[in-house]
Amino acid sequence: MAAVDPVEVADHAAQAHEFLAKAREYLAADDLHQASEKGWGAASHMAKAVAAAQGWEYETHADFSVVLNRAWRLTGDDLLPGLRATANDLHGNYYRRKRHLDAAAVGRDIESMAELLELLAPLAA
Repeated sequence: MAAVDPVEVADHAAQAHEFLAKAREYLAADDLHQASEKGWGAASHMAKAVAAAQGWEYETHADFSVVLNRAWRLTGDDLLPGLRATANDLHGNYYRRKRHLDAAAVGRDIESMAELLELLAPLAA
């Protein structure tokens, strides 16, 4: 198990919250691509905070799901698999044309990322 770097954990957690705030700003400005990417970024950085705190690897995009699955098994919180999928959906919005994006759905998904950050926070402490 890798040594825990509290600065790294705190940096990733802070970045997660900053991206969540930016996602909401972009959503308000109807920039759904950027809102989606910042929502994904919030989830990704909180997963990186958890990985750093727990001594888990997070080197590639694929590690996001690995970390979220480990967090699910560790906590038993059955909301985590769905929130993992929602984060990946937000990331997938980058590849969609704007006319295929729904502002209400993106907004709901961003608020789901706020819930994800709250659920993961104890694992990043």
